[in-house]
Amino acid sequence: MERSTSTRITGPQRRERILDAAAEAFAERGYHATSVGQVARAAGITKPVVYDHFPSKRELFVELMETAREELISRGIEAMSGDAPLEDRLRAAIVAFFAYVEEHPATARVLFTPPTGEPDLLQAARRVQAEATAGIAALLGAERDLLAGAPDRKLRLELFGEFLKQGAHGLAIWWADHPRVPRRVLVDATMDLLWVGLRSHLSSRYS
Repeated sequence: MERSTSTRITGPQRRERILDAAAEAFAERGYHATSVGQVARAAGITKPVVYDHFPSKRELFVELMETAREELISRGIEAMSGDAPLEDRLRAAIVAFFAYVEEHPATARVLFTPPTGEPDLLQAARRVQAEATAGIAALLGAERDLLAGAPDRKLRLELFGEFLKQGAHGLAIWWADHPRVPRRVLVDATMDLLWVGLRSHLSSRYS
């Protein structure tokens, strides 16, 4: 039975509850050891209600990855908007990334460490990650002074985006094993590497 509440929760609220419960279960037990029934019990609903929202455990896992990716890209877009210097906006984006990891550690772990032994699911995870890279590359590409005039600008931006994403993911996974390290330390370390690399390409020297 669904948990009793003073007011009936809406469909979107129930869906979010399922995703939150699934994130905790997948992060703790892994994809294979987690059942839809376990997710339902953790969410305080029945298994049929889970299936009303998600046709399968695979669909639930994929949506969890997609939701996390969209939230991270949205935070990045918000941080990179405005008229502040690029260095300040990049720092804001890095702060936003690690803030999400701190607020949603289980969901972050699911996004950053896809399960093995499931070729179809691994393919979906690769698609989600490729779209994340494309989103980061688009944010960098909006900076007209970055790699201005470079004949291979599109490729270089994709490489920058992939490097930044993989590095940030790696630090987030490391952070889970070193939770006493303050968030600002990871932000500073990321910026030390990111800004040194990017600022040397803020010119039209390729023209």
